[in-house]
Amino acid sequence: MRKKLGALVVLTIGVGLAIWFVRRLEWQVVGGHLRTMRVWPVVIAALLINATLVFRSLRWRALLAPIAHVGVGSLFSATTIGFGSVFVFGRAGEIVRPMVLSLRERLHPSVTIATILVERVFDMAMVATVFAVNLLFFSLPPNREVERGMLETIHRVGLLMTLGTVAGVAVLVVFRMKTRWIVERLERATVRLPSRLMRPIIGFVSHLSSGLSVLLNVRELLTSVFYTLLVWGSVTGSTWLVLAAFKLELSLPSAIFVMGFGLIGSLVPSPGGSAGAFHAATAAGLMVLGIEKNLAASVAIVFHFVAFGPPFLLGLIYIMKDGIGLGSLREMIASSKSPDPGSSSPTSLSG
Repeated sequence: MRKKLGALVVLTIGVGLAIWFVRRLEWQVVGGHLRTMRVWPVVIAALLINATLVFRSLRWRALLAPIAHVGVGSLFSATTIGFGSVFVFGRAGEIVRPMVLSLRERLHPSVTIATILVERVFDMAMVATVFAVNLLFFSLPPNREVERGMLETIHRVGLLMTLGTVAGVAVLVVFRMKTRWIVERLERATVRLPSRLMRPIIGFVSHLSSGLSVLLNVRELLTSVFYTLLVWGSVTGSTWLVLAAFKLELSLPSAIFVMGFGLIGSLVPSPGGSAGAFHAATAAGLMVLGIEKNLAASVAIVFHFVAFGPPFLLGLIYIMKDGIGLGSLREMIASSKSPDPGSSSPTSLSG
C-alpha cells in the first residue's frame, strides 16, 4: 500500500509539472522553433548519447574486474535494457540493469548492485565537480548582469558543492580502509538478529567495499575516471549540440549550466524519463540565461528526446532480442531479492 501511494505521489508530481510546462507555452511559436531547428547537430547529439552506453559498459567491466570477469557484450546488453527500463518505469527501473547482468552471468545480485552504487559514486562526483567548478567561475550573459544576487548565489552553491564532493570522496575512502572494522562492529551489534537477515546485508557491505577498492588502486582509479570523463564529456557535447541546433550561441560553461538543470529535473523519479520535471528544469536553466520561454521549451523538448529516446530504442531492441517481457521487468523492479546462492543457475532470460 505504501509503495503504491509513493508511486502515485511521484506520478502526480510528474503529471503536474508536465501540465504546468505545457499550459504556459504558445505552441504555435514552439512549433515554429522546432521546424527551423537544424537536424544534423541533433543526430550527432543522439549518437553521442548512445556512445555513453558503450563507455558505461567499459567502466562497469573495470569496476567488476576485482570480483569477476564479464564480457562487454553482456554489460552493454544489460546497460541498454536498464536505461530503457528507466524511461518506462522512472528511476525505479535502475534495479533492472544489475539484475539482468546477474541473470546473464550467474553473478550474485549483491555484487552487481554494489558495483552500480560505486558507478553512481563516480557519476555524482564527476557531475558535482564539473558543475561546481563551472559555477565558481560562471558569469551571466551581458543582458542578465543586473541579477547580481543570483550570480552570487550561483557562486556560493558552486563552493558548497565542491566542498561536499571532496568530503563525500573522503568518507568513501575511509569506509574502504575501515571495512573490516565496520563489519565486525555490525556483526557484534546485530548478533541477536537472525543470521538469514544479516548475512545479505554484511555480504553487500563487503561487495561494496570490494567495488570501492578502485579508490585505492591508482590504475583502476584512473581507468574508471577516464571512462567517466568520456561519459560526461559526451553528455556535455550532446547538450552543446542541441543548443547549436537552435542557433543559440552559448558558451561551453553555459551548456554545462543548462545540463546541470536538466540533471536536477531528471532526479524526479517519474516515468517517461522524468517527463515534465526534466522539461521544466531545463527550460528554467535556459531562461536564467535570458532565453525566451518558448524557445527554451523547444530546446528542452529536443534535449529530452536526445537524452532518453536513443537509449530507450536501443534498449527495446535488446529487450526483444533477449525475450524479456514487461512482466519480467516489473518483477525485477518489485523485488531485488536475489536467487538462492546455492542454486545451480539463475532464472533464464529467454524463459
